[in-house]
Parts: sequence; structure tokens; C-alpha cells
Amino acid sequence: MNASRIVLNLLPVLFFCSAHAQSDVKVKIALLGTFHFNQFHDTESETNNFFGTKRQQEIEMVIEKLKAFNPDQIYIEREPKYQTQIDSLYGLYKSDKLKLNEFENGAGEVYQLAFRLAKALDLEGPKCVNHYESTSQSLLSSGSNIEKYQSALKKFQNLGRSVVGAFLQGKASLLETLLKMNLPENIALSHQLLFNIPAYVQEGEFVSYEKNDKETIDKRYIGAEFISLFYERNLKIYSNILNTQMESNDQRILFITGQVHVGVLQELLGKNDHFDVIECSDLLKTNS
Repeated sequence: MNASRIVLNLLPVLFFCSAHAQSDVKVKIALLGTFHFNQFHDTESETNNFFGTKRQQEIEMVIEKLKAFNPDQIYIEREPKYQTQIDSLYGLYKSDKLKLNEFENGAGEVYQLAFRLAKALDLEGPKCVNHYESTSQSLLSSGSNIEKYQSALKKFQNLGRSVVGAFLQGKASLLETLLKMNLPENIALSHQLLFNIPAYVQEGEFVSYEKNDKETIDKRYIGAEFISLFYERNLKIYSNILNTQMESNDQRILFITGQVHVGVLQELLGKNDHFDVIECSDLLKTNS
């Protein structure tokens, strides 16, 4: 058999191997858990003014850490119905026609982190993948073993007050604060609080049924019902992530979201063979 015939016979095999190798390439996704900056923004405070010199410098330090991940798209905690609005605002910001301090709620992490990072990397506007449903950690109020949940809730709240409190008092930088929030043990703590420990609670009540159909809530398993509310919301966020990625073919994604969403989304994405979940704590470490 001559050399040219051997090459021709090998082409289908090489093509198959190449296609198979490409299909095995996983999408890298990093989930950055944060607090909501707007809730603490205060223009009269040196430490709580996110547009002040101190916090702007700290935000830039975080941006530099995240740039090293080199995402090709940034996802944000906004619902898809707001995508046109986000695209318009980002276009104005990227073309220097509007500054962040001129935005409504411009101190928020969507603008201070997502917009600034996207512009620094010359990316398209951030993608909206959130699904909003009214949920509250204090919704579960009574039942057998309620003290087990309340103890976990208190532990989580104490951690949150300690971490965010140090930031608000000027004792910790934004980078230090986000790093602590994203440590695996703290992600696990919030995950256990919302998706594990409540299952101990039975024969109880919610504080309010305003956003739920009371007739469909099985009070025998009130803790499991509580978990299902949070899980359903995050499943829909997960679905939005999957479909947004599939449509745009993003290969390196940074999702900026509230810290309590990170654990469950890491779990869901980690079980999906198409994704490789990157620990944000590794990206934020000051010695990296």
C-alpha cells in the first residue's frame, strides 16, 4: 500500500479522534460568592463608600485577581428578562458615555465587579442567568428539631456578621473579605444550612405562607419543604447557566452571585461532565 493511500485511510480515524478530543474539553466555570454591595454603600462613610478612594483601590485589586482567570464571559445575578437593559448599560459604560457612579445602584457588585472586569478584558456585556423567587433563611420557624436548624443559622449569621463586619469597620479589605467568604469550609457551612440541616425539622410551620400555596405544603416534612424552595430556585439558575453557555459556547465563565448560591451550584455543575468547577478561593489568594 502506498503512502498516499495510507494517509487517506487514516483521515477518518484522525478526524474521529480529533472530534472526540474536542468533545471532552470541559467548560471551566468559577463561582464567586459575594455579599450585595448596595446594602452597605454609604457615601458619608470612608469605609462604606464603594466609590471612595479606599474601596475603589480594593475593587481594582479584586479585578486584577479575577483577570488572571481570563474568563471569556461573565454571568451575573440578574434575570434574563433584564438582558437588554444590561446590554444597553454596559454599552454606554464600555464606550465611556456613562460612569458607574451615574448608574442607579452603580455601587453594586454587578457593576463594580462584572462591568469593570468585562471592560478590562474587552468582553461582551455580562449575561443574566438568575431566577428570582422570594425565599428567606428565617422562613422556617417551628417544628421538631427546630433548635438544630436555629443553631446552624446562628452559626452562619455570626460568621457573616464577623466577615462583613470586619470589612465595614475597615479592618479587612474587599479581597480579604471575598476570599474568606469563598473558602471551601464557609461555602460548605452555608450549603449545609440551606440544603441539609433543615431536613431534620418536621411537623412545623413557616413564618409566612404569603409567597407559597399553604395547601400544598406538607407540614409533616416542613424542613424538606423549606429545602425544596431554595433548591428549586437554584435549579432554575442552573438551567439558565446551562442554556446560556450552550447558546453562546462560552468556555471560561465567571459567575458572580450571592454566596449562599455557590455550594449548591458547585454541586450541580460538578456532577455535569461538561463542566470543570474552579475554586474562587484559589483565584483570590493573595500569594497567587
